[in-house]
Amino acid sequence: MSADPENEYFSDGMTEEVINALAKLPGVQVASRTSCFAFKGKEVDVRQVGEKLGVANVLEGSVRKIGNRIRLTAQLVDVANGYHLWSETYDRQLEDVFAIQDEISRAIVDALKVRLVGETEQIVAPSTENIQAYNLYLKGRFFYHKYSESEYFRKALDFFTNALEKDPDFARAYSGISDVWTALADDWVAPSEAYPKAEEAAQKALQLEPTLAEAFAALGKVRGWYEWDFAAAERDLRQAVKLNPNYAEAHFALGSVLPSIGQLDEAIEVLRKALVLDPLAPHHGRWLGRMLLYRGDYAAAI
Repeated sequence: MSADPENEYFSDGMTEEVINALAKLPGVQVASRTSCFAFKGKEVDVRQVGEKLGVANVLEGSVRKIGNRIRLTAQLVDVANGYHLWSETYDRQLEDVFAIQDEISRAIVDALKVRLVGETEQIVAPSTENIQAYNLYLKGRFFYHKYSESEYFRKALDFFTNALEKDPDFARAYSGISDVWTALADDWVAPSEAYPKAEEAAQKALQLEPTLAEAFAALGKVRGWYEWDFAAAERDLRQAVKLNPNYAEAHFALGSVLPSIGQLDEAIEVLRKALVLDPLAPHHGRWLGRMLLYRGDYAAAI
């Protein structure tokens, strides 16, 4: 989705939230954020997008935010013929942001004829009742995905912290803090400083929201990459995958620790799944190639 530069964070956040909501639905395979955002702001034929991502349908649109007003347009396109399966425009108040996400997700489910287990259940449940906290959270995610310590990771950390000042029970803000500290570890901050902070934040997130896949994934990374407690890492990461089978980062992290407990073949299959879910994420391909090399499958590794 596109947006005006000043509110780019909001457009990106809305896009990511809809991706995450659809990814949790059974029977729906959704390309992950990294791959989807590779086409952001580019004039690319929808068939090319579908081919690159390995998907049959593409959701595109735009977001405009002026003060507390949101104008969002969205359309679902069949990549095989370019026809619109569904389109809609929403003019709402900022406070309706979760309702808009839910309506878009439900419209896509209807268009794709996906059967939900609970027809009346919300697809998108509000993650906080404080819209200021949510806005700050989206800004944190925006800067986190810039993936640069000097300018952006610290800004992301500040926004997640500010979100918690508005809502101390906002589990996903804690999960965001855990993600930042894990990203900072090794390359920018000493592991002994960063990983314990990542663990503390992930644990807090799970206390508040025990079914948060992102927090289980963050905790699993700490267990495997820092504490070398590979059994605990496997447990947490399998739980993350169970809670959100389309969460590419959880598959990737699980694939990175399985060889340490003698499960190289499964690690390769799990990493293949991560690559299917997020085909344009470079680290997925690198790690898959590495594991294939360890197995002696040199042709496939190349």
